Amino acid sequence: PVLMAGMGTGLAPWRAVTQERVMQKRQGLKTGPCVLFFGARYAKYEFLYREEFEGYMKEGVLQMHTAFSRDQARKVYVQHRIVEAGEDVARYMLKENGHFYVCGSARQVPEDIYCAMKTVIMASERCEEEDAEATLSNLKMEGRYTVEAWS
Repeated sequence: PVLMAGMGTGLAPWRAVTQERVMQKRQGLKTGPCVLFFGARYAKYEFLYREEFEGYMKEGVLQMHTAFSRDQARKVYVQHRIVEAGEDVARYMLKENGHFYVCGSARQVPEDIYCAMKTVIMASERCEEEDAEATLSNLKMEGRYTVEAWS
């Protein structure tokens, strides 16, 4: 499984990964789950490649969770969507050897997603925070939890 989180223009690399998965599936190759968490302020103005991604979801290649923080009174961010999908995230990462990639602003996003992942692991494994941090540390060392962030 490949899990990706992209905020704003951080969506661009995940478009390429998803396009590769689509091509592989269309060629009859076996592909694992492809899950994308995408966040921006407004769906109407910032849902980049919307029609393309919706097509991939219809094909069954992509599962997509969106968070548009300014489209409702209560702000919803990618980390909220990760926790909401926690059972699947935990299964893909901890039972099925998934890879999780984060791409976006270096401001608060990487830390917020890291905290969401800790929450997911603590709930799934019924463990303490330090055990969840150790699990995330191991995933990083194995190259299965990667953050590409910029200022």
